[in-house]
Amino acid sequence: MAFEYGSENRWHDQYFGKNVTVAAGGTECPERLAVGEHHGALAVTVAAAVAGTVTNGTITLLDSDQADCGFAVKDDAPVLTIKSAAPEAGDIIAKMVLPDCKRYVGIKLGGTMPNCDVFLSYLAR
Repeated sequence: MAFEYGSENRWHDQYFGKNVTVAAGGTECPERLAVGEHHGALAVTVAAAVAGTVTNGTITLLDSDQADCGFAVKDDAPVLTIKSAAPEAGDIIAKMVLPDCKRYVGIKLGGTMPNCDVFLSYLAR
């Protein structure tokens, strides 16, 4: 994908997970990413890895001060809910701006969703 105005940017090494299978009870993405002090400049983007259906899909933010432990649902962060959608492979399902959070962030997906790619996007400011 070429860079151009209005195009989605995907950093090659900033994925929470690629082709993540969403289980009925929820699935945490395999990777945790360091977001440092970029609050308000980053967004989490969830894209369909394959075509499918979304029903009551949820995206929940987890955070921690340590890279490998202590991750919990961020109490004051929004939980994004997608009631219904039918994305094709590569379609953006949702995008959520990261609120102020701890140094490391994780993402949990829930509901009925197709396999997803979850990655960071940078917001120009």
